[in-house]
Amino acid sequence: MSFELIHTSVPRDLDGQSGFGVAAMTRDLPRQLRDALVAWSDGSELDGTNERAISYAICQVGGAAWPVLTCVTRCGVDWSGRANRVAHHLVLEPGDRCIDGPIALARAFAFARVVPEVGVRRAPSLPEPASEQGNPRGVDPAWIDVLAERVSGPDASTVVVRLPAGLDPFVLIAAVTARVEPRRRWAVQWSTAPVFHAGQGFPSIVLAREQDAHALDLAQPAPSPRTVVAGQPTGATATGPRTSAVEPIAATAHMSTRERSTASSSPATSHEARPQKAAHEPVAATSVKPWVPIVLFAVAGVMVLVALGLLLW
Repeated sequence: MSFELIHTSVPRDLDGQSGFGVAAMTRDLPRQLRDALVAWSDGSELDGTNERAISYAICQVGGAAWPVLTCVTRCGVDWSGRANRVAHHLVLEPGDRCIDGPIALARAFAFARVVPEVGVRRAPSLPEPASEQGNPRGVDPAWIDVLAERVSGPDASTVVVRLPAGLDPFVLIAAVTARVEPRRRWAVQWSTAPVFHAGQGFPSIVLAREQDAHALDLAQPAPSPRTVVAGQPTGATATGPRTSAVEPIAATAHMSTRERSTASSSPATSHEARPQKAAHEPVAATSVKPWVPIVLFAVAGVMVLVALGLLLW
């Protein structure tokens, strides 16, 4: 069963307190998870001019890792006249995790935009996932492969990106996670805002702040893909074979003309070496062993001695 929790400012929350608190939640929500979600409801995603922010993160409490979709929305003023916001968290159980990843559910789920009715709820009803195909406009397609490799390869890490003006972060995230192997899509965290509560030890796609000088500028052409020459491991390939399904796409789809000719000539070279080695193997298998002449000479000597003995007899 999946869970939800809605945190906002109300005259009287589920604990009987006024102000910011839990206004609604699913029955039987684990206490440790509830406390963690309340801590995630501080509205930090709305720093600046953001009116709404949606994120996906992994909450690690109670010895378990809980996948959480969160939507934080400004919602005018509260009952006391102060600025209000509503933070809606959706916790997904394994059976509710679609193959398209959390972005598909985030696009389809009806997150709260206003203060809800206070009370305990049943398990949330989940919609059909909404997937989107294609690359975002204004972004070099090679960037999609680069980002997918960085968040899903053996050396996966957090990447900070600066989007072209007017690009919907949802479109970029959907394109990148579509390149990630399905079983890894739920391990990649992301947000439509520069700030969010991300779980430790998991790769993330993070939007850049103004001061992030080292962010990847997606308005610029993507860097040339990393190529690995056979027999010369570099980076993570030196510690073992890569298991990412993204790398073969990145390595072949965006090669330069020179790199393609080099790659196409490499297999020919390896095939030439194999027949040459095989041609020597039959020779080694049929060559005369060094002890064979000695045995033959001994046998001949015995036969001569036997013949002489017969003549003398």
